[in-house]
Amino acid sequence: MMALVTKAKSISGGTMNISILLLSCIVSVSAFSLAPINLNRGRASIASTSEDGSCLTVRRLSTTPFSVGGPSEELLQLFSRQVTQEFSASQLYLSASIWFNRREWEGMAAYMLAESAEERGHALGFVDFANKRNIPIQLETIEAPDAQWESPEEVWADILKLEETNTASLLKVAEAANECQDYAVLAFLNPFHMEQVFAESKISAILAKVKDENKTPGLLRQLDHELGLEAGSA
Repeated sequence: MMALVTKAKSISGGTMNISILLLSCIVSVSAFSLAPINLNRGRASIASTSEDGSCLTVRRLSTTPFSVGGPSEELLQLFSRQVTQEFSASQLYLSASIWFNRREWEGMAAYMLAESAEERGHALGFVDFANKRNIPIQLETIEAPDAQWESPEEVWADILKLEETNTASLLKVAEAANECQDYAVLAFLNPFHMEQVFAESKISAILAKVKDENKTPGLLRQLDHELGLEAGSA
């Protein structure tokens, strides 16, 4: 430092200004290099103070490319339970498919079977993501789904309740992910949220048509045919 200041004094004009400038830069660099670096839950942070020493500023450095805070214990539990929820949904759709098939509603049976496979695919998607993120998954016992319906209306009403329950379950997972700033989980969940919006809207419309069967005879058979075409069975 002294060598730089001495050299600056040999320059005619602005000697003092150059010395002060060089000294200021060296002090600034030294202060930054000596700033303490702390670790908080796997995240590095650099602490620095203002010129008068009255204000402490902490700047966090993320150590993971996809997540800021990492999954909390609550998030880990909810994520694992969502796998069970998706498998349970698959079982209920399968039960509904069997119910419709035994009563020769082939279109609705095919639709329910396709939805059962889709829900199972969702569960496996959660498992695949969990494996990539080292999220522990604990498979739980799945209760036998309902199968004692009296009418198609009762079946579709239960399917709507199922989708509403699934929506609420996914939102709980998202809330937990948001609280701990796990953006990777939030990004993973986004397509499921949108799918639930469409699913609830569609099932509500189907249920409304089923309820109108008494007013419009033959509407249920027409609906059965349309759903069969959608499922690729006809």
